[in-house]
Amino acid sequence: MTVVLAALLAGCTGSSGADPEPRRTAQDPAKPNLVLVLLDDMSMNLLQYVPSVAQMQQEGTTFSNYYVTDSLCCPSRASIFTGRYPHNTGIYRNVGDDGGYVTFKALGLESDTMAVDLQKAGYRTAMMGKYLNQYQPGFPEKPRKVPAGWSEWAVAGYGYNGYNYSLNQNGEVVKYGSDPQDYITDVLSGRAQDFIRRAGSENQPFMLEVAPFMPHAPYIPAERHKNELAGLKAPRTESYGARPKNAPSWLKPYQLTKADQKNMDRDFRLRAQTMLSIDEMITAMRKQLTELGIANNTYLVFSSDNGYHMGEHSLTNGKTTAFDTDIQVPFVVVGPDVPAGQTVDALASNIDIRSTFGDLAGAQVPETVDGRSLAPLWRKEDPGPEERKFVLVEHHGPVTDKKDPDYPLPEGGNPPDYEAIRGPDWLYVVYKSGEQEYYDMSKDPFQLNNIARKMPAKRLKQLNTALRRAEACAGTVACAKAQGVTQ
Repeated sequence: MTVVLAALLAGCTGSSGADPEPRRTAQDPAKPNLVLVLLDDMSMNLLQYVPSVAQMQQEGTTFSNYYVTDSLCCPSRASIFTGRYPHNTGIYRNVGDDGGYVTFKALGLESDTMAVDLQKAGYRTAMMGKYLNQYQPGFPEKPRKVPAGWSEWAVAGYGYNGYNYSLNQNGEVVKYGSDPQDYITDVLSGRAQDFIRRAGSENQPFMLEVAPFMPHAPYIPAERHKNELAGLKAPRTESYGARPKNAPSWLKPYQLTKADQKNMDRDFRLRAQTMLSIDEMITAMRKQLTELGIANNTYLVFSSDNGYHMGEHSLTNGKTTAFDTDIQVPFVVVGPDVPAGQTVDALASNIDIRSTFGDLAGAQVPETVDGRSLAPLWRKEDPGPEERKFVLVEHHGPVTDKKDPDYPLPEGGNPPDYEAIRGPDWLYVVYKSGEQEYYDMSKDPFQLNNIARKMPAKRLKQLNTALRRAEACAGTVACAKAQGVTQ
């Protein structure tokens, strides 16, 4: 059994780990705290199993049109850290010359992240949980160094199984076992609470990213939740078991069997069960912020690196497509100037997190980032990213490395290279082969009718031109201009 500090054990029960009496601090309101809870492979249909996020939606603002640059872990996380599209990070995959931690590090991207911005602005920064695919904590005799920009570090390599993993804890590799208190979400929760307690008590502004490995496959819930949500099944939406009319060639062979459906029902329940410990983590962190007297000076953001399909479009468990199931994720924020119960429908992307955090912290963000701050949108300020007409999605496929944790199931879908732009109510996709898709969600909300062949040639050319401009843009100004041209 791994010996874990008492302060960390608090995460197993949802306790805050803080002193019993509330303690008021005197933090500088010009330097608010920033907390990002970033899940792994969370689909929108799992939100209902996280009541703490529903509470955040009541108390804060929800972005209803928030999308990722690629429905794949490493490219998406690279975009979050750097504020750049894959065509500017060079990270398109989880492994190989065009992706993964090894390439991210080799390209010098570790020294060009939101953590570096915030640390320069006087913030104490902490990264906990999942970092980038291929990252390994190292060995006790030669642990990996903590990357630039991070004051504190508690990062695992393969934490998907929930137990029996190692964390690089500020340069020391610590092994965790299979006892209930070793469950990785609980350990991360305890460490996050401890960091908040120490930084908050010292009145130092902080930025914390907590990145659980759940609900990523193999969908391992905490022992205490294994009997919860009995009878739960995967949602049967209109796209469940259906295939789009005029589907792209890669999608045509897929169809669901009864065995597929049974397995997906089992797996959806497991995924939902993993969300219960995440809910407890968020509740405990928010409780501690309140007890420290710094909740009103803290922005808390909840999101995911990508979505997930499970039966939609006749695909079993998986991601990497350009359908909304895979590219749309939650983005919910609470904080000092965030209106309660508000929904923002402006288009937003994970390239915007770096600029948003920089804006809130008064940090200097390089003009070479592609994203823009989202804060003007919840403040209803002008100018803001309102003029963005679409967001860009870029994918290199198919996934072929069987050691990749995102190597798809045989029937899970594995599309080839594509570029896509997602507008307010439409999706346009172009594959390397030249095949195209266009879905009009004002009439076809489940993306089941590809009408690209029926589109006027002028409109298709217009869309293609906008796509090519976007996939060549670099920097805040150029990418904002490229995304503002669709007509």
